[in-house]
Amino acid sequence: MKRNCFTISSICLLAVMLFTACTQQFPGYKKTESGLYYKFYSHNTTAPKPNQTDVMKVAMTCYLHDSVYFDFQKTESEVYAQLKESVFPADLNEAYTMMHLGDSASFYIKADSVAIKYYDKNPEEVGLKPEDYFRYEVKLLEIKTLEEFQAEIDRLNKAMCEHAKQEFNDYVETNLVGVAPESCGVYVIPMEPGKGPCPKKGDKVELDFSASLLNGQFVGSTYDRPDKFSFVLGEGYAIQAWEEIVPKMHLGERVKAIIPFELAYGEHAVGSIPAYSNLIYEIKLLKITPKEELQAEAEKALAALKEESKKAFDDYVATNGIVDHTPSGLYYTKSLVTDGAAPEEGKHVHIKFLATYLDGTLLGSSDDLEGDFKVLFGSGTLLKGLEEGIGLMHVGEKARFVLPYTLAYGEQPFNNIPGCSNLVFDVELLGIE
Repeated sequence: MKRNCFTISSICLLAVMLFTACTQQFPGYKKTESGLYYKFYSHNTTAPKPNQTDVMKVAMTCYLHDSVYFDFQKTESEVYAQLKESVFPADLNEAYTMMHLGDSASFYIKADSVAIKYYDKNPEEVGLKPEDYFRYEVKLLEIKTLEEFQAEIDRLNKAMCEHAKQEFNDYVETNLVGVAPESCGVYVIPMEPGKGPCPKKGDKVELDFSASLLNGQFVGSTYDRPDKFSFVLGEGYAIQAWEEIVPKMHLGERVKAIIPFELAYGEHAVGSIPAYSNLIYEIKLLKITPKEELQAEAEKALAALKEESKKAFDDYVATNGIVDHTPSGLYYTKSLVTDGAAPEEGKHVHIKFLATYLDGTLLGSSDDLEGDFKVLFGSGTLLKGLEEGIGLMHVGEKARFVLPYTLAYGEQPFNNIPGCSNLVFDVELLGIE
């Protein structure tokens, strides 16, 4: 009986020791089962708690090694967060679920997990170590349902829209008496005549400009910069007002344009320009590059890129001694040959792969897809060259396929892959279903 008592006492003591050890890293903090360290300064358990999808107004500052890492209030006048499912164990969402309205608390959260899961950043690249923790100081100020929050946003947007329209009308009545607007609603005041042609859709234009709000607040200019603003008319790279008025300007002409917010950035804030901003632009048309000249330049550049790509491809297969190829231009070599089954159209192939550029820079791998990849053979889902290569394999084989850009993503850029990119795929055929 005494021995049993001793054993039970030992277990209790061990549990106390383990709990103490867990919290020694951050004295005064408790720890949840998932690993979230927390300490409440004020905790009213009778107050409301946020539910999933609720939007919370918070005051929050993030610290690293007791120094401010990010002060949320410095970037936003009011900081809101929506309660969602946890992105990783012991994250901010779990912290929010512990809080009640009016609570103030402190939470330690793994910094590398925040960098990876919240911001898709490599922790080392932003100066974070595996042992680092962020300390979040949080006060929960308000809780609204998503519907209540959206209704409030809609009311705010409506009020800002009405204010902006009234501001524009007041400015016109005071400052533009006798000036008729363009058909699009922009008021254009000539400042300096031009003697050259007007640009057409598809032409590239180069401009100087200065911009301000209706109250005179300066928001940007190219006049004091060597790099001027340029865009191709009709491709949607400039605000709608510019697409309307620049084609009516002559080369060398300078005008002042008073632009309603709907034809500028609308409800969006851009740089130093607030949302729902009516704008005054002073614009000078400096240069016009005709569409035909742009096309000729693009064709010349593409031809040079193709030639460079072909040379790089030929050098790679020659240097690596890869001679086997198909009529389409796919080069390949097998490092493991078997007499296993071959892929058939309509069946799923199960592969592992590693994709790189010719210089070895990683493009992607099946490790990004939890270690392997399954696809319906013959469905056209894969790159043309990769599917052709897999068709040359048998189950259990390993091969390297060198894809010319014509069998990969082609001449034009695709996502972050440059145009005319030759690719290398190391593939293992695991099975066929």
